[in-house]
Amino acid sequence: MKHSNRKSLYIWGGFILGVLLLIWGLSKLTGLSGSTLTTSIDAKDHVSGNPNAPLTLVEYSDFQCPACKHYYPLVKQLVKSHENDLQVVYRHFPLESIHEHALLAAQAAEAASLQGRFWDMHDILFNTQDIWVNDENPKERIIQYAESLRLDIDQFRNDMDSKEVTERVNRDINSGHKANISGTPTFFLNGVQIQAPPQYDEFEKIISQALK
Repeated sequence: MKHSNRKSLYIWGGFILGVLLLIWGLSKLTGLSGSTLTTSIDAKDHVSGNPNAPLTLVEYSDFQCPACKHYYPLVKQLVKSHENDLQVVYRHFPLESIHEHALLAAQAAEAASLQGRFWDMHDILFNTQDIWVNDENPKERIIQYAESLRLDIDQFRNDMDSKEVTERVNRDINSGHKANISGTPTFFLNGVQIQAPPQYDEFEKIISQALK
């Protein structure tokens, strides 16, 4: 091969590599991963923030998941910082194969929801994750949390094991499967899956950029 031809190949190769790196960098900057959410938001979803906000962040989560616990305060702060521009939707995706109490916790949150206290139980379960996960009887520990919320405990116990609660949790799980979710937490911003950075400032940049 002539020297000039080899030089041209190097130049074109470097150009193509540069374009690919630019595309990769932009995808990291925006946080977009390409997957889309097929299940729309409806009245049965658990929503925090402005229901008329231009941005909707859907989180598929597991109350026993350590990574989900890490993102819990970040998402809470995002809602606070963008109270007019962002609504967050929480959906259950308990990873039962590795988190043996995750389904129990999801059912507890739904049982609390039937008494109007979903988000309160949601907060307690994440804030006390290290306690109930390691308890010899996590169900009774969670019932104590329900007592602290002054829920009707007989109703709470019955609802945790009810068909209604089971179907509600399964609804979220099934929608997660349709979206090809395999782990938690998984986030969708306005229907498009994003790779959420673990630092608040970087996560907030994705939200702010989407508002432009």
